[in-house]
Amino acid sequence: MKRLLSAAIALTLLGGTAATAAPFHHGPFVPGHAYVQHMPRPHVWIRGERFMMPQRHYIVLHDWHRYHLRRPPVGYRWVRYGNDLLLVSRRSGIILDVRFARF
Repeated sequence: MKRLLSAAIALTLLGGTAATAAPFHHGPFVPGHAYVQHMPRPHVWIRGERFMMPQRHYIVLHDWHRYHLRRPPVGYRWVRYGNDLLLVSRRSGIILDVRFARF
């Protein structure tokens, strides 16, 4: 009885992994058909939000006047993150101003 039960469990587990390993077919390609791709939405920055300085993907702008930005107040700096420009506190990371899609 124990062997029969172990064989049934083993077959169930093997059958379950084989079913999940099978490729998922979306059907034939139809020209002109709009296929939906699930892409993550870009983050929308708001004033007062904390900008956690990531390890990469941001650039500190020292030439802020070149981009027609106002002079950052003492303790703040302009940061480029993706296509957006953020005026961020050096100490706390709080966002004071946001300029969207500048690049």
